[in-house]
Amino acid sequence: MSDLQTQTQASASTPVLVPPVDVYENDDEYRLIADLPGVVSDDVTLDLDRGELTLVAKRTVAREGEGLALGRREGDFRRVFKVPELVDPTTIEASFEQGVLQI
Repeated sequence: MSDLQTQTQASASTPVLVPPVDVYENDDEYRLIADLPGVVSDDVTLDLDRGELTLVAKRTVAREGEGLALGRREGDFRRVFKVPELVDPTTIEASFEQGVLQI
C-alpha cells in the first residue's frame, strides 16, 4: 500500500468504530473492501475532497429488554484514505451488498 494511506479519526461525543478494510492495488485500480455489519446502505456516505476519501457509516443497534451481555456497539464507522493524485475521481465506483462495501 505504497500510495494509498489510511487514518482514523475520533469524536468526543459519538463512539467511532473503525471498520476492517482490505486495500488492494493492481495495474488498473485500487480496490477497498470494508466490512460494515449492521449498516444499511442509506447510512453510508463517501466523500472525496482534496485527495482524501472519507467513509462514514452509522450503525444503530436495537435493544430489547435488559442487556445481559452486550457486544454489539452502536456508533459511527469512519475511515479516511489519502488518495493518490493519479486517481481520476470520475472513475470511482462503489457497491454495497450484505454489509460489505466495495470501492
